[in-house]
Amino acid sequence: MSTAAFLKTFMHFRMELKCSSSETAKISSITSSRHRGHENGGGFDYRKGVKSLLESAPHLQKLPSEFVLKLDQNPMDAAAGSDIPTIDLSGLDGSAEQKAATIKAIGDACVEWGFFRVKDHGIDEKVILEMFEVIEEFFGLNLEEKMKYYSEDVLSPVRYGTSLNTPLAHKLHWRDYLRHYGHPFPDSIFKLWPENPPHYRDVAKAYLVEIWKLTMKLGGAISQSLGLEEDYFERSLGEGVQILACNYYPPCPEPDKTLGLAAHSDHGGITILMENGVEGLQIKHDGAWVSVHDVPYTFVVNVGDYLEILSNGRYKSIEHRATVNQLKTRISVAVGHGPEMSTIVKPAAPLVNETDGQFRSVTYKDYVKLQQSITSRGKNALEKLKI
Repeated sequence: MSTAAFLKTFMHFRMELKCSSSETAKISSITSSRHRGHENGGGFDYRKGVKSLLESAPHLQKLPSEFVLKLDQNPMDAAAGSDIPTIDLSGLDGSAEQKAATIKAIGDACVEWGFFRVKDHGIDEKVILEMFEVIEEFFGLNLEEKMKYYSEDVLSPVRYGTSLNTPLAHKLHWRDYLRHYGHPFPDSIFKLWPENPPHYRDVAKAYLVEIWKLTMKLGGAISQSLGLEEDYFERSLGEGVQILACNYYPPCPEPDKTLGLAAHSDHGGITILMENGVEGLQIKHDGAWVSVHDVPYTFVVNVGDYLEILSNGRYKSIEHRATVNQLKTRISVAVGHGPEMSTIVKPAAPLVNETDGQFRSVTYKDYVKLQQSITSRGKNALEKLKI
């Protein structure tokens, strides 16, 4: 797909999401919910974000009721004894035996965990550090500068916001974020990226280019682990869609009563995540929440819904969530990778016979719309596609 075709499909998809009166009403409802600070006499507009809330109330000791969630258990009590597998990616460039062993390890991790950590990934530490620095600088900008990118439109090409990435009414979550599209970097979207910090665009693009290369390398190994041709995953994406989500979780006065991000699975194929040394990622493994340790200069990789469908259910996307910290700010950088919006999402033909197809076909844009229309995320959207 050409860049012009990508933009045409992208804009058509945005218009579809915005056209119905019911969607407009839903957007209005969440906008109203974020004004509750005024209604309750608190005088704070929650659309400004949790960092701004803390700056306006630096001695805040009690969590505002808008952020208090109904949780089955204290999220701080998640198991911390086990951890996701760590895979040395240098094996993919080694001997035939080393490559085969690495591909098998990746396949096993996709089956058993749906998450794994990669080291020796080939991305320079300087690229990683500069990305963290520029993101921290962005969230340190004055509110007026950040609000230039505020939008209730979930498909805005560049978006600053707070809480969850949905226009539907929901309890607030302890997170601010910056999201925008990356690869294939059409000029009409790239020029919308933040102008401040002044070096943001150059640093972010350099980082996303490297992450795209890493994702295609992983996609090749995953394809081979499924018995497919090495370039099967990459070809299935077409030109592809890359979405960057920079998440900012400030210190929270009562971290046991809320979350930074609710349990969900990712709608894309492969997500690559790094964090600033402050742990907070939890994944659901064998029915229990497990905390994922932070290891500097490594990346956490997870299977998304698109890959679960492509693999015909052999590899599962896994629910995960973000907890918050009472003393430290956590920053995470997640980059999702999915197919072109017009792609027909379905299991890979070599993995399906006439009787065992697990999912009905759907366009990727319709799947994203379905996921965004469900307030109780989890894996509910994917369940609706199962045959």
